[in-house]
Amino acid sequence: MNLYQSEIHRTRRRVLTLIFAIMAGVGLLALTVIMWFNSSTGPTEAQLADAQEIADEMNGEYEECASDENFFEDSPDWSWALEDEYYEDYSHEEMCAEFFTTGSEWVAEDFIYTYTFHLDREGVYIIMGAVLVVGLLAMLLSASAIGAEWTSGGMANLLVWHPNRLRVWGAKLGAALTITAASLVATAIVAFGLLYLTASVRGEVGNLNAVWWEDSLEIISRTVALGLGMSVLGASLAMLGRHTAIAGGIIAGYLIIGDLLVRFASIALRIEFPERLSLYTWVEAWLLGRKELFQWTAAGREETMVITSTDAGILIGLVIAGFAVLATWAFAKRDVT
Repeated sequence: MNLYQSEIHRTRRRVLTLIFAIMAGVGLLALTVIMWFNSSTGPTEAQLADAQEIADEMNGEYEECASDENFFEDSPDWSWALEDEYYEDYSHEEMCAEFFTTGSEWVAEDFIYTYTFHLDREGVYIIMGAVLVVGLLAMLLSASAIGAEWTSGGMANLLVWHPNRLRVWGAKLGAALTITAASLVATAIVAFGLLYLTASVRGEVGNLNAVWWEDSLEIISRTVALGLGMSVLGASLAMLGRHTAIAGGIIAGYLIIGDLLVRFASIALRIEFPERLSLYTWVEAWLLGRKELFQWTAAGREETMVITSTDAGILIGLVIAGFAVLATWAFAKRDVT
């Protein structure tokens, strides 16, 4: 078994890998159950009948009000409206319409809320979210795999038998990317299958034509690419810090407060389009294809800045590549002990 295969075998046998796999599977099932029970193909006959009864009652109240010029004077519940200055210029009909209609006759649909899941409209974004979550787990798993070897002394022992450090680092990155890619693609396929089943039974599949597939596969492909980059970033941070906790702390710190501090600093310094300093802005542009930023000038004119997926891909790629290069240099030059 070569070094690359042994790294894949070692990662697959880790307890944390099993835990993350269970978490991902349970998460997908939970998402399916939520969508299954929240979505429906429409109101039942009983729901329509109850809603129509309410609509008829509301319409009857309006007709009663409109037909009785003294409705507000004679009604203890509505006499207060005549004393309210807000309604002093209202005619009788306008007051009836204000309190008992929405500008038109009430219908049953006004009193019914049903959510119908449409796969062709919402599916790709749900799949994108699922792939992103698994990408985050893969990033933590990659960081943990590297950090655990440093902490246990396994890295020093490995280099005794494989002194070529760049080859060792390449095998570890290759194994992490292989497992991450397989996990992300599997997540996308399983998520689509579960959502298709949900839409077929409890919602609407819609028109999954060639254009839909082209657009959806483009978004999912970019999401998978981001997940692979996240895995490289996690491994690189762990290699630089030589500890899982350091990599996890950096990741969690940025996710929780790092971006918030960047936003506060950009606002305090009065930078144009301060959102562009947030990594989340560039990630959104990469995933969705483009991101438009808006701001108003002192003259009251609106200005727009467009970030394309190409711009975002270059920036995110440079950030990840920068950490990977630093990790490679540190591993090649620093003392192992």
